[in-house]
Amino acid sequence: MKNIKFKTGMLIVMALLFSATSCKKSFVDLTPQGIVPVQSYYASEVDIKSALNGIYSTLRPIYNTQWAFAELPSDNTQTFGESDSAWGEEDKLTWNSTSTNLQGAWSRAYATIAYCNLLLGHIGPVSMIQANKDSYIAQAEFIRSLMYFNLVRMFGGVPLILTEITSESQAYSYNRATTTAVYAQIEADLTDAASKLPVSYTGADIGRVTAIAAKALLGKVYLFENKFAQAEAKLAEIIPSAPTPLISYDQAFGVGHDNSSEIIFAVQYLTGGFGEGNSFASGFVPQPAGTSIVGISGGSFNIGTPDLNNAFEPGDLRKNISIGVFITGTFTYYYAKKFIYQGVPAGNEGDNDWPVIRWGDVLLMYAEAANENGNTFNALTQLNIVRSRAGLGSKLGLNQAVARTAIQAERRVELGFEGERWFDLIRWNQYVQVMQSYKNNNVPPTGAFGNILSTLNLYPIPSREISLNPNLTQNPGYN
Repeated sequence: MKNIKFKTGMLIVMALLFSATSCKKSFVDLTPQGIVPVQSYYASEVDIKSALNGIYSTLRPIYNTQWAFAELPSDNTQTFGESDSAWGEEDKLTWNSTSTNLQGAWSRAYATIAYCNLLLGHIGPVSMIQANKDSYIAQAEFIRSLMYFNLVRMFGGVPLILTEITSESQAYSYNRATTTAVYAQIEADLTDAASKLPVSYTGADIGRVTAIAAKALLGKVYLFENKFAQAEAKLAEIIPSAPTPLISYDQAFGVGHDNSSEIIFAVQYLTGGFGEGNSFASGFVPQPAGTSIVGISGGSFNIGTPDLNNAFEPGDLRKNISIGVFITGTFTYYYAKKFIYQGVPAGNEGDNDWPVIRWGDVLLMYAEAANENGNTFNALTQLNIVRSRAGLGSKLGLNQAVARTAIQAERRVELGFEGERWFDLIRWNQYVQVMQSYKNNNVPPTGAFGNILSTLNLYPIPSREISLNPNLTQNPGYN
């Protein structure tokens, strides 16, 4: 393990840059090697590739909890008494600027951005084949853009750091960039990455970022900016690459299905006791179920709501794959079955990957963009491909408004538990309305909801970051 210590300004991080040796899930398997100062580390292509592998590894802790910030604040999932202390503020909408959960999300994202900036800043003079150099640059650009995409959706305009930070004075000089500026940088990174990356990989490189992943993420970015023409055009470039037919839904999740034809980009986890696994199974299993579901005790995180359970149409094949049901006393747990498998090791040692972008999402994004552009016929074609896989009938002859509602409903059940719902409700300008209605018609299993306010469409800037860097301003509605 190559440790590189440096400061990033809003936070002080230890940059852990790893060297890969063993291979079960290709490049994501990491073995400690030693400590090398940053000034002399980036000397060869081997160093660059090892550093890049370390960047990929930082996504594991990020996506081990990313669901909590995009599912729990919505009508999709909830906590119970046993999980309130960990994630109750996200579920009950009571978070504030001192939240340790939000501080952790901010810090982890900026640490990964710092690692990307280090690689991008040092790769120039390193001798290697240009195609390899272009690929390494593009992969770092993709990951940096993914982090900024998460940050801008969670916090709005954030400090836009694109180079290595070398002093405290530099670190504390950053202001919040505008949302427009952050999105512009994301677009630039992804556009460049898409032009340099291959369409696919073989062997040990399977799982790395591809050109299709960069275009898919860029299409999603355009969609979140309401740039529907650009979104439709970009996603149209990759629609022909979608598997025909789509792999069955039950083959898209769980151990043994990683890197399947459904996956465009996933965060890859590895069991084995090296800290490279996930806590999805142990976290999502209802705690009262004990060991009856997967053989280990659970944490009751990411538990579905009755509202989500009822959102599935009769006969939807995805329902029994997505949602498990456990009843005890007066409580019914609709847990995230799609991320739970038999034989999972105890603790944070889950082996299944987390899908960041997959084809079901892409087809529905394309359908949404096409419909908003008035191409409702094409939109329904893609919508019906997703519905066909789910065993549902086609939607035909819908006008634009009805098609919009159908596409939005489909996204909810297709992507339930996967960290999309809160973001979708906000970009559709439906969050306050939906959550106020949900609050009025649902009593949480334990605890009580906070207020449903328009300010909840952004999280607060962590107070620690503002105390470290007074240039940072707080989002409206927060202290």
